[in-house]
Amino acid sequence: MAEQNNAQARTVLVQEGPKLIAGAPYPVRIHYLRLLRRIQADGGNFREAFETNELIIGLAQAERDPLNLALGSLARVLRMIENNDPAKALGQLTALGTRYRKLDSLEFTATAEGLHGMAYSAVGQYDRALHHFLRALDTVQRHPGLWSPREADIRLAMARMYVNAHDPAKALETLREIRTGLSRLPPRTEAAAHYFEGRALVARDELEAAQQAFAHALDLAHTHQLISLEANVLGNIADAHLKAGRYRQAEEAARAALAPAERSDDRISLQMAKANLGFALFGQGRQREGMQHVDAVIAAMRKAGAMSSVGRLLAEKSQALEGAGRFREALATTRERESVTQELSLDERNKAISALQEQFKAHERAAQIDALRQENAVKDTELRHRSLLQTAASLGASLALFLCAGVLWMYRKSVLTGRRLAELNDELAYRSAHDPLTGLFNRRSFLDRMRSRTGEAAPRLGSADCFTLLDIDHFKRINDEYGHAAGDAVLVEVGKRLRAAMRESDMVLRWGGEEFLVYSQGVTQDQRPLLVGRILDAIAATPIVLDDGTTLRVSATAGAVSLPFAPDGDVSGPEATVQPDWEQAIALADRALYKGKEAGRNRGYIVAGLRRPEGGLELDLVLPGVTG
Repeated sequence: MAEQNNAQARTVLVQEGPKLIAGAPYPVRIHYLRLLRRIQADGGNFREAFETNELIIGLAQAERDPLNLALGSLARVLRMIENNDPAKALGQLTALGTRYRKLDSLEFTATAEGLHGMAYSAVGQYDRALHHFLRALDTVQRHPGLWSPREADIRLAMARMYVNAHDPAKALETLREIRTGLSRLPPRTEAAAHYFEGRALVARDELEAAQQAFAHALDLAHTHQLISLEANVLGNIADAHLKAGRYRQAEEAARAALAPAERSDDRISLQMAKANLGFALFGQGRQREGMQHVDAVIAAMRKAGAMSSVGRLLAEKSQALEGAGRFREALATTRERESVTQELSLDERNKAISALQEQFKAHERAAQIDALRQENAVKDTELRHRSLLQTAASLGASLALFLCAGVLWMYRKSVLTGRRLAELNDELAYRSAHDPLTGLFNRRSFLDRMRSRTGEAAPRLGSADCFTLLDIDHFKRINDEYGHAAGDAVLVEVGKRLRAAMRESDMVLRWGGEEFLVYSQGVTQDQRPLLVGRILDAIAATPIVLDDGTTLRVSATAGAVSLPFAPDGDVSGPEATVQPDWEQAIALADRALYKGKEAGRNRGYIVAGLRRPEGGLELDLVLPGVTG
């Protein structure tokens, strides 16, 4: 009943359960609470499920049941992940693994592996996440009698990971494996499979097929009262309508998502529904009302500390404002997003350090526990041999020597651990400033460079600062036709060519995705077109050869801005050339790049000046040439 009709099973357990277990022995009561927790979680009633879990922990502590105490502690880790604190979850998993290393429970081991996968997926370490998911899956498949975790749930978590990792093909393949493995899927599993299928199809821009998958998921979720899943499905339906420009349908879906999101106490789904409603209203011309909804959600997310979600919403808001011709507000929103991105980079580094510290403390606590056990064993030995003075004296000398050796060993181990922690901190510092795939500088290191320019002399017309933003042409087609491994190889090779083509004083960085940024100082007006041409030629001059021998002709489109702009004759007033700061220069370079994409790609536009005539914004663009 629990698998085929969650709502009916929940009603029976809540109404009849207390009568059935009244005066029952402990195994019956604990099994009833575990079944109730699973049904509540399957139905999306997470607050009730976590309350039931605390009852399980209290009962297990009273009965001194280490297995259910350990499993209840793992459910607390799941709550940390759901509350967007994966670093703390990883530290707690390490501590629990040490505490219950002698438990010898396959259910505990498999559940912990699955939670490791979810936590690493939440911090974007998808290779580690996949490693743990596969270990959990192997344990469940070799022991089909395990009550938890369920194989379908592990595969659904893997499908979510692939969607978040922008690999929709793998996500769809994983969902097909779920349907192949079971002759008849439980409604909850089938609804979740349709939901993730819809998300994967949206990532592939197959919007009509995605809407069909979402419709199946919504029907099952509504029929079986899976309220949290219903809210998530409606939110993603609204997202798909927004992406297709169907704003009225997006508004209907967003409003429908509000009620189940509130009933399930799913804060993330509720915020998603309100944000989608705001963008849908904005798209229908009700701009002020729409932005009020969006800004309210952004404020709530800031208060909750969900800065990653704040950054995504600011990006969508900037795009909507620019599409509506509100360029000044769009530029301000872009600058706000840059600030959030900087905060997020620092927060991610702090979380990584926090995870390392939690793991180090867990190992340190385990060492202390072992030392206490050894000390107790020594005391017991002394009591048993107190009557034998000569033996006691000999044992005391031996014990003293042993303790000295132990202290020395622990001291050396502490020194080695400290050195290792220092090495890890250095590695974290390097990784925080460099892109892990290409080895180029990353956006955070560029922001630090810009902040450090305070004491430098201001750039002059004859020695300007040049910002060249470039984007690899048709990169999505490379990923789709040759796979993501080929796309990664192209990014690495483009990074190598850019480093080889530029001066040592130039800063080459991966701006994000398939975008790169080159920051050059001391560039004259005559050198600007040569610089842009050299960058494009370095990428497109020779084909890129993949490991399997496939050759790819790769080109890029660039937008460049040099500061300061040359003055525009005698023009003055609002028509005069505007001198932006470096943040505005990046935004202008991005617009010039976009113009290059519209003009056919494989070219670079240089922004020679910026004007703000009455009623608009104009760019003076120069096309130095088109690469072969």
